[in-house]
Amino acid sequence: MRSWPCSLCVVLAAASASAGQVDLRRIPRSIERQPEYRTKQVRYALLVFGAEARTRVWLAIDGDTLYVDRNGNGDLTDTGERIAAEKNDAAEKDTYSFRVGEIRAGNRLHKDLYISVSPLSQLKDRGAAVEDILKKHPDASAYYVSCDVDMPPWRGGGIDGRVHQLAFYLDAEGVLQFADRPEQAPIIHFGGPWHIALFGRYRLTRGRSGDLVLGVGSPGFGPGTTTWINYEGVIPTTKYPVAEITFPAARAGEPPLRQSFELKQRC
Repeated sequence: MRSWPCSLCVVLAAASASAGQVDLRRIPRSIERQPEYRTKQVRYALLVFGAEARTRVWLAIDGDTLYVDRNGNGDLTDTGERIAAEKNDAAEKDTYSFRVGEIRAGNRLHKDLYISVSPLSQLKDRGAAVEDILKKHPDASAYYVSCDVDMPPWRGGGIDGRVHQLAFYLDAEGVLQFADRPEQAPIIHFGGPWHIALFGRYRLTRGRSGDLVLGVGSPGFGPGTTTWINYEGVIPTTKYPVAEITFPAARAGEPPLRQSFELKQRC
């Protein structure tokens, strides 16, 4: 079983996986050539790989078929880029999974690219962000995109020491939704700079206990696009982040109260 991020290591803020942050907003979101689709509900997302996001791989989900731009040339009609969903008789209706396999990005070879799609309404612990989406789009989907990323010098629990990264269906910015047009597609960044971030949206209420969950990952462009890392073998078990929380002043004119908390629990 994989261990997913909870309380993670603050030293990564200074020793991230990359020297800088590319501006994902400037990446053109257009596809040069597309196939003849079978449905009218095609959904798009753009994957980018590496610190500078030079390798760009389009995804287009057409019902139970995935088109993936393996060679990053903007042409979804090339040989080997049409992938049928894996069959699972026990799966719920409108639930699909696609095993893409390897993606070559320059001199890096990433492995086990995997995409799954299921009805968002089937989630048990939905939360306010999911409920907001379902009010507007009752047939919305939950998306998961994962990959074992080749990013020396880091070695993780993925294939041959690769670092496993996952775009969960949700992050602090909202719910991951593939778009119905390429120009509105979310951008999911694998092997990008690492940041410590809230794993979701949290409300701290006076007089009540609650969990504050952090993760380490690469931010993307759009809600739900953070690619969280599986920290086993990557982040030392003896390192903990410190959360500094600022509370409002008890009385007008007084300074706010600041407290620090070392987060030692992992999950």
